[in-house]
Amino acid sequence: MLVNPSSRHGALGDRGSSLVSVLVIMLVLSIGGLALAAIVTNTTSMLADSRSTAQSRAAADAGLADAVTALRRGTLACPSTLKNVKVDTADASSPTYSYNVTCGAGIATITATGTASSGMTTTQAIYRYTETPAGAGDMVFFGTSDVTFTAEVKTAASGRLLDIVVPQAGFVCQNLIPANITLGGDIDGNGGCTIKGNVRATGIVNICCGSDTFEGDLSTSGTGSGVIRGTVLGNVHANGALTFGWEGKRVGKSVTANGNVSLGNVRIDGSLTMPSAKTYKPQDGTVAGGVSTPPTVPGPTPPTLPPWFEYKYKASDWPGFSVVTLVNSGTGPGTCSYFNNSPGTGWTTLAAYTGATVLDARACTTLSANNGSNPTLSIRTNLVILAKGMNLTTLTIKAAPGLSSKPKVWFVTEDLTPGDIKPTCASGYGPIYINGTVTATSVTAMAYTPCKIDVGGGAGGIADAWNGAFYGGGWNYGGGLTFTADPIGLPGMTSGGSGGSGSGTLGALVSQRDIPPQVIP
Repeated sequence: MLVNPSSRHGALGDRGSSLVSVLVIMLVLSIGGLALAAIVTNTTSMLADSRSTAQSRAAADAGLADAVTALRRGTLACPSTLKNVKVDTADASSPTYSYNVTCGAGIATITATGTASSGMTTTQAIYRYTETPAGAGDMVFFGTSDVTFTAEVKTAASGRLLDIVVPQAGFVCQNLIPANITLGGDIDGNGGCTIKGNVRATGIVNICCGSDTFEGDLSTSGTGSGVIRGTVLGNVHANGALTFGWEGKRVGKSVTANGNVSLGNVRIDGSLTMPSAKTYKPQDGTVAGGVSTPPTVPGPTPPTLPPWFEYKYKASDWPGFSVVTLVNSGTGPGTCSYFNNSPGTGWTTLAAYTGATVLDARACTTLSANNGSNPTLSIRTNLVILAKGMNLTTLTIKAAPGLSSKPKVWFVTEDLTPGDIKPTCASGYGPIYINGTVTATSVTAMAYTPCKIDVGGGAGGIADAWNGAFYGGGWNYGGGLTFTADPIGLPGMTSGGSGGSGSGTLGALVSQRDIPPQVIP
């Protein structure tokens, strides 16, 4: 049978044409598939990056909020840096935040950075910031005897925590104390103690009871063994061993110790770090963030303890002040008896001064309001009261109505041996005795003495009330004090010299901006 060649060629041509079409379709589908895969990959990457950016932004916001809260509470010093805090301490892969705080020229700048798996976000906020112009703290007590605050000592500071500094001894807490405390000795919680701020001590810690709570960080640079039977909401860093109690309490952040650790049944929300060569007894305790045992663990940096501020009166320190000098003879105006003897008229005449005045009573054996007259002064100007010793029993000082600014009063007993940088209570000099004494919140008062600040029991049922600052060579306490911190210092005292935290007040937000997110390779 003969086949038409043209027919055969046509069939082959049709099959070739179909094959080309199939190849074209396959190519188009392949390109489409590759494009779709690229779109899916890119979309997935974008979603992952978007999620990471959202997490890092949230972490940065958390860091900013943490810094602002700590500055407002007074538990954070300025400048300060905090690094790598997990948002969720129970999750090892949780985003972290860090922040840096700088202060100066009336502002605080907070830069917070949040870091997620592959993204980083930084936000910066600027706040008004008022530095506290105190010499070394609101309450500063030298001497080698421990300072004890019982339930009768009530303390406060407007809008911040107090600075309490005891450079040469320890501190025993038995009540609520809204303060940062810096010590040259041990810190003892002795039942019913709540410390709102940070504690830094050169000694060890002994928190005796489950009713004790330290709300800030606790740092002890002594090498002895510490005991914690209460609650610590911040970090704990000890240079020696730590024994936790069986009261079922907790540590809100992490624990670092340079010695043996026994947990009792405490819960540590953060991590525990201790040297591998030391003994770890978990007992019934739990450590949510895990236990790390490197070969060595550095101890905390010891607190910077201020030297004694020596003050000897010089008229040039008080420009614009008139001087009234008392004599130790006679009974009329200008004499010691005019103040010390009933009816104590000399005290009430201080209310008549309209210009800043120094009352120089160093010729008197002592200057006393304890004459039965219960003097009350409504002062109009700043006063310096200078004497070898003072008994301020039932003296009340407040501001006269209608003043445009708050008057200040300095009660000063000199340190007569400058150069030895220690409090010297000279022969013939005595304490500043506060007993039923009231300095109203309308005035700011400072008691400075190289001898003791001696607080009595509240004479005549009047509870002692002091608004201002204490700076003494010692502390003797008998009951009934309400102390409200109000920044005041002597000429020559430097700002922020305590080495403690919280040396200012955070004000209103000035501005806030985000620094564009960065992708981590």
